[in-house]
Amino acid sequence: MKLGSLELASPFILSPMESVSDAAHRRLCWSLGAGFTWTEMIRARGLVRNNKSTIDLIDSFDGDVPTGVQLMVVNEVELEEALTNLDTLAASTHPHFKNLRAVDLNFGCPSPEVIKIGAGPALLKRKNKLRAIFEVLRAWKGRTSLPIGAVTAKIRLGLNRPEMDQKVYLPIVELANELLDGLTVHARHAREESSTPAHWEAIAEVKARATIPIIGNGDVMSLDSAQRLLQHCDGVMIARGAIRSPWIFRELTGRGSGQPTLAELDAAESEWRRRATELNSKPKFFEWHAEGFNRMRARLSGKPMTGADLPATEHMR
Repeated sequence: MKLGSLELASPFILSPMESVSDAAHRRLCWSLGAGFTWTEMIRARGLVRNNKSTIDLIDSFDGDVPTGVQLMVVNEVELEEALTNLDTLAASTHPHFKNLRAVDLNFGCPSPEVIKIGAGPALLKRKNKLRAIFEVLRAWKGRTSLPIGAVTAKIRLGLNRPEMDQKVYLPIVELANELLDGLTVHARHAREESSTPAHWEAIAEVKARATIPIIGNGDVMSLDSAQRLLQHCDGVMIARGAIRSPWIFRELTGRGSGQPTLAELDAAESEWRRRATELNSKPKFFEWHAEGFNRMRARLSGKPMTGADLPATEHMR
């Protein structure tokens, strides 16, 4: 799959997920077949303010793993300032930023906090505002010294059911065709839970109008579901499926089973801990992935599980 000037090794992309998408986890998924990976969603306002906690989340230390940063923005001015600061940081105190290969804008995060400030899905109906934001991103791509191969956006189908029924997502395709290198469609509106079946027919509608690659997102948990979704789009973004088992990428790329052996799981956890420690991953990543490895181990061992087999919706953006 090609995205902008990026040649992806596979059309299966690791989703940006809060408390999940750290550098060590991205390395594991990439080694198993993910064609591209993203940091968790970064608030552009924190980048503008040089907030250390925000900057530390752009953990693109691993130059071997193709990685992009996903930004949540309120308006074009904030985005311009954030991107300018990203250039400054990459040229000085944080050279690891030079490993970034793409920038994505998040218009899909359903968090009430995000929507309240007029960001995420709250922007989907504001076509003029979206154009201004996309234009800033496109212009920056043309002048940055970073090796940015693609600028993209991720959207939901609307803020709520009425917006989805009005198909507010379709006019965005025209803007994306003109100004972006790709568009990811999470096929639910912002009020729907991850347990609600994704509306894949909307992805097909978007694809029919697109001249750029369209990446579908929602309900891909197996090779069969991935193959069916690929009938409607060019690539597939994997979120919950990658948390349930990063080995899903091995299955999707035809390299083997989607479930590891216990020996493979033990080796992967040991390697994840080694790399996460070496890269100073935040405590929240250690907590989340320790729970995740335990869930997989219990499932493989046939033991009773002590928590949900899949993550809470709050991690899915």
